[in-house]
Amino acid sequence: MGEDASNESAGIQGAASQSGAPTDAAVPCGKLLKRTQAARILGVSKSTLRRMEGDALTPVVGPGNVHLFHQEQIHSMVVTRRSAVGTRANGDVAADAFELFDDGVHPVDVVKKLRIGPEVIENLHQHWCRLRGLVTLTEAGTAALHRMLCDQEAARQPMNEAELLAEVKKWVTEVSTRHCEQCRREHATFCRTCARTWGLRAARLQTAEKAARRL
Repeated sequence: MGEDASNESAGIQGAASQSGAPTDAAVPCGKLLKRTQAARILGVSKSTLRRMEGDALTPVVGPGNVHLFHQEQIHSMVVTRRSAVGTRANGDVAADAFELFDDGVHPVDVVKKLRIGPEVIENLHQHWCRLRGLVTLTEAGTAALHRMLCDQEAARQPMNEAELLAEVKKWVTEVSTRHCEQCRREHATFCRTCARTWGLRAARLQTAEKAARRL
């Protein structure tokens, strides 16, 4: 069958040369496809394929004025069309994902909603944060911040944004401006050792003042 196809291709190209149509010197060599086959591979109708002839496609005119197409050229066009469609699709996906991020939808839920791979959504989320001027923390960054806030290596790390924000709020409102553990009315800025030292010094001074008054 391969020999018959070669003979058919040679005969068609010879006929194309006689009819003044482009030959294999102008278009790629290889297997020739009928219009129906080429249209099916491209995913278009035969009428659409006809409109593409002479512009995007260079047909070979065979016996009986039959238009045939080089397989390599058809496959090349398939790759080009898929690339163009992929670019538009990526733009649409990015727009949909950014809209969901703006609405506060978590990236995991965006994956579920758009049914797009998590790698793509994660990358889009990073782009969205950068364009919005936001800061995203990695797992290591979250753990480091947790240790700074809590000063507890063994404490359970926050599992999500809400828990981390709760720790930050607690540190700002309670820890960074520590109040007296007893009365809770005044700020306590001493550690226990310094407070004990200061208390002993104050007690000695008070005792000395009382002794001086007796004299």
